[in-house]
Order: sequence, then C-alpha cells, then structure tokens
Amino acid sequence: MVSHKNKLLSSLFIIGLFFSINANAFTDSRDGKWEFFLTPQFTNSKTLEFDNGARANINERSSIGFGFGYNINPHIELTTQFASSSSNYTGTRILDDGSDSDEKFSANLYTSSINFGLTFNLLSTAFTPYVSANLGSTFIDSGIPTGNIGTVCRWDPWWGYVCSPSAQTYTSTELNYGAGIGLRYDFNRKLYIKGGASKNIIDTSSSNTADFTTYQFTFGFMF
Repeated sequence: MVSHKNKLLSSLFIIGLFFSINANAFTDSRDGKWEFFLTPQFTNSKTLEFDNGARANINERSSIGFGFGYNINPHIELTTQFASSSSNYTGTRILDDGSDSDEKFSANLYTSSINFGLTFNLLSTAFTPYVSANLGSTFIDSGIPTGNIGTVCRWDPWWGYVCSPSAQTYTSTELNYGAGIGLRYDFNRKLYIKGGASKNIIDTSSSNTADFTTYQFTFGFMF
C-alpha cells in the first residue's frame, strides 16, 4: 500500500511542476460549463470486524466510474458520479452451534454507488489544487447465499425469454460519505485531467469503521 501512495504522490508532484508553468495563461476556463468524466480508481484493502468475532478481509480492487458535473464558477463544481467494483474476499464466520467455533470462507463482493459531490478549486487558473466532499449510497452484494432460491429471467438468443432458478445472496444499501484532495489541470477549454485521493466511509453494521481510501485519475470533457 505504501508503494501505491508513494507513486501517486510522486505523479501528482511531477504533474504540478510541469503544468504550473502555464497555469496563469489560462484563466476562468471552467466558469459556467458542464462536464462529463471517466475515473479509473484503485481502492485499498480492508479488514472489517463484525459481531461475535466474524470478519471479512476485502482485497484491493480497481474499478472505473463516470459522471457529470457543472461548474457554478471557476472555483465551485457540483457533480454526480456512478461507480461499481467487484473483488474477492475471505471471511470468518462463527458457527451458531454452542461451540463458538469459526469457519473460513471465500466469496465475491460487488458494490455499486451513486455520489453527489461538491468540489472547491482553490485557484481559477488552469492548474489548481482542489478539495472535495461527497454524499451518496452504496449497494452491496456480499456474495453469501441466503439459502433461498429465486428466479432469474433473461432473453436468450436461441430460446427467447427464459427463466431459471438462482441462489439469492445477502444484499444491502448503505449510506456513504467522504472527502478528498487532489490536483486539476485544464489543457484547454474542453479537456482536463485530475488526480487525487479520497476517504470514503460506508455506514455498515461492522464494529469498526468501514472506511476505504481510493486513488483516482480523472479524464474529463467540458462543454
């Protein structure tokens, strides 16, 4: 994890030195403009503790998000972002048989989220540091079967509309919120890039905080 942080900080520092030379030559490029952006992301691993000693060790994972934004002025931007990710994890569950013995298992974790964000660009120039905050919700599919069987229907190219049994898994939708910092550079009045890091907290029932550090690199288009 340290290496990922060092690489990100080094990259942001180099970007800052390279683009700050021309930063003052291009002002107010964002004022009153809409944006569409793509955001490759990397999220750190995390161990979550639950009641009675149960735990889940979630692996590092990468994902890609996309979203829209509107620049009220060169400093303030409102955004809506969608993202999803999938990763394997290992867990420990406590058997309810009076023995308090544990059992190891592995499963696939799927999450999808929508976030509403506020970004404040410290400068009105092409190159600027920024701070951000977000609030949204995250859908979580634990990949753990509930023991119930549901029905999944789909259109098949050969057989048409087909329904088949499917094992249901434990899912939930949770509140999430967070904050971040980073650097932005506008190449011209249409294209820009951003790089940064954010801390996102998911309000789960775990006994320790489900906070995840995510590193993003954003490619955006203004119109």
